[in-house]
Amino acid sequence: MSGQWVLVCHGLATEGVPSPPELEGQYLESFDVEAHDGRGTAAWTGDLESAMRFEDLVSAVGAWQTISKKRPRRPDGKPNRPLTAFNVEPKLLP
Repeated sequence: MSGQWVLVCHGLATEGVPSPPELEGQYLESFDVEAHDGRGTAAWTGDLESAMRFEDLVSAVGAWQTISKKRPRRPDGKPNRPLTAFNVEPKLLP
């Protein structure tokens, strides 16, 4: 399904780590998986107009699953996908 998609945050994905309540319902504004030597950074916003837009569901999920080129593997050997530290919901805008 194509259109305008955004990613909505529902907190941190790390089990046992409390999620800041202010993350709930925030939209992804920007991200850089190469920041902090491949550990990544993300900015979230409550303003839908400032949210990153994706043309389809595949692009939205693909952004969330982006692997760092600087640090492609985590210490446990799994792919390093910094945005997967967050539980997100792709949402199609009306």
